[in-house]
Amino acid sequence: MAEKSNIGVKVGVLTLGALLSLGFSSETMAQKVSKSERVGQGLFELAVSEKGNAVYVAAAGSRTVPGGKIYKLDAKTLAVTDSIDLKDAPPYGVGINDKTQTLYTSNTRNKSVHAIDLKTNKVIATISNGKEKSHTREVFVDEVNNKVYVSDVGEGSSVWVIDGKTNKFSHLIEDTGKSTTGIAIDKKNQLLYVTNMGTNEIGVIDLKTNKLSKSFASGGKQPVNLIFDEKSDRLFVAHQGSSDVVVLKGSTGEILKTIAAGEGALGINFDPAKKRIYTANRRSGTVSVIDSETYELLATLETGSHPNTIVINKATGAAYVTNKAKMARRVQGEPAPATPPAPDLNGDTVSLILP
Repeated sequence: MAEKSNIGVKVGVLTLGALLSLGFSSETMAQKVSKSERVGQGLFELAVSEKGNAVYVAAAGSRTVPGGKIYKLDAKTLAVTDSIDLKDAPPYGVGINDKTQTLYTSNTRNKSVHAIDLKTNKVIATISNGKEKSHTREVFVDEVNNKVYVSDVGEGSSVWVIDGKTNKFSHLIEDTGKSTTGIAIDKKNQLLYVTNMGTNEIGVIDLKTNKLSKSFASGGKQPVNLIFDEKSDRLFVAHQGSSDVVVLKGSTGEILKTIAAGEGALGINFDPAKKRIYTANRRSGTVSVIDSETYELLATLETGSHPNTIVINKATGAAYVTNKAKMARRVQGEPAPATPPAPDLNGDTVSLILP
């Protein structure tokens, strides 16, 4: 696929040329899309390895291409350099422990989590919580304490805790809220923040007691994912229903700011070095770039059909986005078309956003 450069860049209400004429340097302006490449089918989440200079992408397959894979991409070129076959348990969510070079995948259809040794590309453990109904979603890795947290949106939302040393299921944090999806951690105070889509709330879990200690309003509709900045005690929450980012004070739940993002804000990440918040906006096909200090919308970048997840290589400042493909809609009861629809060239891609 041809490279895409400076796609759909909008900076505030001024054009790029206007900013340059006013004396703004390129260093002060927002990021740009460097390229997008097609990778597998049924892309979902991704993780970056700063240690390995690589990006790992979960591909769950499709109706026509069953099975799943993890694709390893070169962090600079997005070229596929390797793949891991996971057809028996297609991956959806991913998280990485860069210190131990272990990748964790949430296998939603199989109600399990894989631990994969990235030095050998082998599955070294398949972890289950023993429950009959599970819907594993988000994977959050605490490298400092070598623990893995997995949100389970199944019957009665909960969070799995996995011991990273043994790669075995440790315990279950139950009753975390209604439709628990995203996870963030306050390592200093040993608190886990979760988004509860069903009640538009943020749940606060005390990791000393493994119980939900309190909840507060998320400030928007359908909070899906969130990021915590420990230095400033701020939560950045992406709301798919109200298409915004709400900034909350983590310790109190006070709403500090509401920022309009693209339609269907889903994935979110934060680069503390460059003071940038990124949101992947599923319905608008864009990524919003926001100044984390002024809360100004700096840019709206077109990346692909349905931006899903965004991760940041904090060593380089590069950001990576998965773009899901559009699904062909069929009327219930009607037969499948004799000729399959043309592939969505802007879907099942990974986009690279450079500083």
